[in-house]
Amino acid sequence: MFNLFVFFEVLLLASYALLLHGGGKARIQASVHYVVLNLAGSSLFLIAVGILYGATGTLNMADMAIRVAELPAEREGLVTAGALMLLVVFGLKAAILPLYFWLPKAYASAPAPVAALFAIMTKVGIYAILRVYTLIFSDSAGSSFEALEQPWVWWLSLGTLAAASVGVMAARDLRLLVAYLVLVSVGTLLAGIGIRSPQAVSALLYYLIHTTLITGGCSCLRR
Repeated sequence: MFNLFVFFEVLLLASYALLLHGGGKARIQASVHYVVLNLAGSSLFLIAVGILYGATGTLNMADMAIRVAELPAEREGLVTAGALMLLVVFGLKAAILPLYFWLPKAYASAPAPVAALFAIMTKVGIYAILRVYTLIFSDSAGSSFEALEQPWVWWLSLGTLAAASVGVMAARDLRLLVAYLVLVSVGTLLAGIGIRSPQAVSALLYYLIHTTLITGGCSCLRR
């Protein structure tokens, strides 16, 4: 889990410099919002990791899944709080409704090659949700973690799809249109997680490769 945090930060540090490349008022404004929100998300991520380590005594994901299933009743509330913090962090990085407002402006302001690379970054948040909430906080974790089950993700995915679709239809600029199309792909991928079946996850992983290549290509061709 801590390695996941570290590699998230390495990815974000590179993205800060790439987003600022070239300067300009609009780009700097978008960068400030992007950096502040992601620093807040990273702080919350570190707090959540500390809570989960204190409650379970391990950061190995497979080992944590076993210990969460056997957790004493007095620690269940603490682990639930840490898990919900992780959902907020991954939701911010994946740009899920209502945490997606930073993405359209940031992606539209980035240079075309950088925006193509950024198309991959939201997919990392999707992967983190899939990995953590199907391994550690799955149905085998027990009834105490019902609030963490995938119906949350299902309704958030529908909301993200609806909001992104409105953004696509309202966009008057090709750069903004592509940014909202990235959000449409995020909502579609989340819906695959929310269905909670092996067939849906298989389709999700197939679509993940397809949509990353397509949105990345659109980002390169937008100017």
